[in-house]
Amino acid sequence: MPTRKSLVRTARLLCLGAAVTLAPTAMATPASAATLNVACSEAALRAAITTANGTAAADILNLTPGCTYQLTAELPAITTTVAINANTATITRQSGTFRILTVNGGDLTLRSGTLTNGDATGSAIASGAGGGIVVTGNGSLTVIGTTIRNNQANFGGGLSVFNGSQATVRAATFQSNTANQNGGGIVSDGTVAVNASQITGNSAGGAGGGIAHIGTLTVTATSITNNTATTGGGLANGVPGVPGGTATLQAVTITGNTATAPNPGGIYNNGGTVTLRATQVRSNTPNNCLTSPTPVPGCTG
Repeated sequence: MPTRKSLVRTARLLCLGAAVTLAPTAMATPASAATLNVACSEAALRAAITTANGTAAADILNLTPGCTYQLTAELPAITTTVAINANTATITRQSGTFRILTVNGGDLTLRSGTLTNGDATGSAIASGAGGGIVVTGNGSLTVIGTTIRNNQANFGGGLSVFNGSQATVRAATFQSNTANQNGGGIVSDGTVAVNASQITGNSAGGAGGGIAHIGTLTVTATSITNNTATTGGGLANGVPGVPGGTATLQAVTITGNTATAPNPGGIYNNGGTVTLRATQVRSNTPNNCLTSPTPVPGCTG
């Protein structure tokens, strides 16, 4: 068993990269892709994902514009290549305790929707990670023009990306998500790229109110604002006792974030590499990066 600690499972010593396997429904595999218009109901959405999972080729699900899909249980895990065109629809948890979406070895593209009110804190799957979405099993996620808000989890209130998996976020908003431990907005052991997005008003009981990661992170033209955590209110590259990975920030604003003194409110870096390019880290409480255990070049105050 590996000895490196896993950010998304616990701040204590556990296995980074341990496989998380969800059993998909056994189905015959049709030869061609499907394009499905999904009626405004939980049952229709659930059936459409099941159909898409049974198709080897890429499938497209067109949700009903403006619909609110009210869930009473977690949706089927995405195990193949699926695009969900949400068309401004909202997917929300109505009752029970579960995350909204799981990508397990599949490739999901989610466009122009809202995911809200997911709660993975009681989930045995992925150790309660990813209140909105969890990506595992070497899966891939692309989020475009979507709002992920008011979700909660033990790790990664909005989004959790496991080791070996990846996520690309473009023109999206992560707002008011909560993690009991690390990564209020996003937590990652894997590879994450965030572009032209807003990460705001998220909170974590541990590290990384906005983002916590130990993998590879690239953030471009994005604002990380008004997030809170015990340490690293805006960004945590690593957590106490767990070394960080590589974070590259280009044209990013990190401001108004808060941590518990004396921990840095802007960026916390524990043994990792943080590169700032045309990036502003300012007006964070109690400081920007000053008390980070590993210095952040180009960050003052």
